Order: sequence, then C-alpha cells, then structure tokens
Amino acid sequence: MTTKKGIFQAAIAQAEATANAERQEAEGYVLYKYNDYETYRRVQQDGNKAKLGAQYVQKGHVFFLAGYLERELGAVRFGLCHGVRRGKEQGWFRRRLKGAEVIGTDISETATQFPNTVQWDFHDPNPEWAGRADFVYTNSWDHAFDPERAFNAWVDALRPGGLLLLDHTPGHVPRSASALDPFGATEAALEGMLTRACGARGQVVGWLDRSGDTDYPARVVVFRRNP
Repeated sequence: MTTKKGIFQAAIAQAEATANAERQEAEGYVLYKYNDYETYRRVQQDGNKAKLGAQYVQKGHVFFLAGYLERELGAVRFGLCHGVRRGKEQGWFRRRLKGAEVIGTDISETATQFPNTVQWDFHDPNPEWAGRADFVYTNSWDHAFDPERAFNAWVDALRPGGLLLLDHTPGHVPRSASALDPFGATEAALEGMLTRACGARGQVVGWLDRSGDTDYPARVVVFRRNP
C-alpha cells in the first residue's frame, strides 16, 4: 500500500523529470523558475492527478478557521479556496459556515469532477470574484511560480475588510520547495513578500497558531484588506 509520503515523493520525482526548472535562492525563500508557462501548467496538472487521492489539510483545521472567520467578520456569505484538488476544503467551510457560498479552484481539468470546484489558475484575477469574497484561503501558495502576482489576485477578490488566510507548515519552508512545489518561504519571508506585494491595499494583522495540532500542525498568516 502506497503511503501519502510515497505518493508525494513520486509526484515530485515526476515533476523534476518534466520541469527542468532552475532553483533560485533569496533571503528566506526558494523559488523554482520554469522555462515557460506551459511547462509549469503541465507539471502542476500532472502533480494534481498523481496526488488526487491524498488529502493534506484536515477538517478540524478548516472548522477552526471557519470559527475564526465568524468571530472576526460575523456572517460569511462568500469565500474562495485555491489549489483544492478534490474540493474537501470548500466542502468543510460550507458545512461549518451555514449558508455560505464557498468555491474551490484548481489548475487541473480534474477540478470539474468535484462539487463547487472550478478549473482556474490562482495567479489570475477573476472579474466575477473581484471585491466580493469575505475570505480567501489556501495552503497551496507553495505552488505559485509568481507569488506576488498570486497574492495580488487573492487580495483583489476580497471585499473591503475581508481576510486572506495562508497556512504555513513544515511543508512550506524553503528546504521543501521543489519543481512541483516551486515556492518555499520562512514565515518572515512570506509575511514580508505579502506586505511588499499588497501593503497598499491592506496589512498582515497577525498569525493563528495551530502548531500544536496533532493532525495538521500549522500557523496561519492573516491579511486584512483595507475597509
């Protein structure tokens, strides 16, 4: 029986063979550069299919975040989850946030196989979502080939006062970056890049500490769009 770790390692090996990506290091982060966009897209789609049966984020974590959103925002009407593969995340948000419309995205065409999931490259702003979302959530920011472009697209979707939630786990640090997960950053580097890219439209308001959780240890950076 193949373990989740084995599935991930096989997907990374396949990506390394396909991508021929250049590893670039900077203060606090690593970013892999692809020769062209089509290579990036193919690598991500192949990786999605290889890991389609695996689930990283856990229900308890999503329920925790949903409770936080209700406390901070009151009624939540619309949200986005990026890089969801099978769509578990938005399903859990919908279950916990009664009546909320929560849509998931993935770059792979497999997205349309799952409820409330659309095929979309999360680097690109969507005019239909602009200024509407009470929240945007992802643990897949490490799949960004251009992090600042992605951050701007996510903040663009937020309504005034809306919240962007980005998980940071041991799988997101620089040493974990690869041709499949091209961006890895320390907490400080992630916060700094987010502030640099989107600081004119909002600010980081803190971190949620879930590092002691046994199922999914994580810390979550919270960015609030200006009112």
